[in-house]
Amino acid sequence: MAPLTTFDWVNQMSTSLEIEFIDVYSPGGNGPINRWISEILVGNEPVTDSTIYHWVHIRDAEVAQRILSENAVKGIFQLCGRRAWTQKMVVDEIKVLWSRFQNALEHTHTIESLSEVPSPAAVRYRGERRRPNLGPLHDALVACGTDGWRPMTAMRVGLMECIAHSAEQV
Repeated sequence: MAPLTTFDWVNQMSTSLEIEFIDVYSPGGNGPINRWISEILVGNEPVTDSTIYHWVHIRDAEVAQRILSENAVKGIFQLCGRRAWTQKMVVDEIKVLWSRFQNALEHTHTIESLSEVPSPAAVRYRGERRRPNLGPLHDALVACGTDGWRPMTAMRVGLMECIAHSAEQV
């Protein structure tokens, strides 16, 4: 008999599916990203935060939950993004995207505003990450026939959705 994988062990030891959603953001949400965007849209600088986040878009979280539910997976899982983000990385990206959004609305783009300026979010975080253990989630999704835990929504796309939603509210 083959040894049990982490997924098999978790699935056999649990009676239900429980997912701890960590650092999930969404347009219209009320988390840190949404508060930072609200501050930037009114011209303020967000209050400094030194937390390390592992952001994941709500769409990716919902897809994972649906796949696990449809496959009757049991267990307790942590779900977050794979990459570490600081507030500064995200706020810098929000500022760039907000500026481009305003330029598009006002028809004020310049060569510089449309140039290939590297995304501030492309900077790699180099400190201690302390990411939740995504191994059991990944293994469970692989057992369901997927490629495992691979969030598909790019941070820049998710931030633009949040900005667009917040801009509609202003």
